[in-house]
Amino acid sequence: MMIALLLACAGRLGVPAPEVVTWDVDDRDLVRMAVIEAYIDSGSCDRALYAISTVRADGLEGRVLDLLQARALICKGLPSDALNLLDNRYERDAERNRVVCLAQMDLGLIDQAQEACLAAIKHTSRTDDAERRAELQNNYGFTLAAGGRHKEAIAAYQEALRLEPDLHRARNNYAFSLAALGQDDDAWKQFLAAQSPLSGPETAQANAWLNLGLAQQGRGDTEAARESFLRALDLVPGHSRATDALTSLE
Repeated sequence: MMIALLLACAGRLGVPAPEVVTWDVDDRDLVRMAVIEAYIDSGSCDRALYAISTVRADGLEGRVLDLLQARALICKGLPSDALNLLDNRYERDAERNRVVCLAQMDLGLIDQAQEACLAAIKHTSRTDDAERRAELQNNYGFTLAAGGRHKEAIAAYQEALRLEPDLHRARNNYAFSLAALGQDDDAWKQFLAAQSPLSGPETAQANAWLNLGLAQQGRGDTEAARESFLRALDLVPGHSRATDALTSLE
């Protein structure tokens, strides 16, 4: 009634009546998929899984929904269920292999995760978005680093940064692998480059020293880590994370 009244009034006033938008089924499905993806990206795993069950109840099935459900299951902390869902399905699909890689990493299946990430890269077209391709290289590098293959990981991170120089996750991971190999000067420079441009220079440098210290601690070099944490605190006295990191060494 209200819509009809508005349309009638618009006609009397000589104002063009607003176009009535009719959504077809495909449009509605795309919106529902986008909402599910937003739930997953925000960590609302239960909402995503409930929305998926609602969509399936309406009779919608297919690859996109299966991949979203697998991602939601990983988000929920159920990587084994995600792998079961995708087992022997969509094996030449880049997104499927990316999701499988993440699930296997969660389960500590490092070798299998490396294979899945490499398959994701293999099945990605060169015409795909550069940031997406960079993310795949970053994921692959992370699996290599997790397996102690830091030289190979560095090559993957360098390729990710060639594709997307502003991919700070890849730059940070690159720095950790450099530090794991004892290349601390180069690592610190990369940690610094990965800092937000909104950080002040002293905060950025302190954060870089903190991250270098954490990397040094990870490789078992406690004294080097202590020195790095102290440098962070010299730059920003009261830096909470550097204080906590330093305390953890005692």
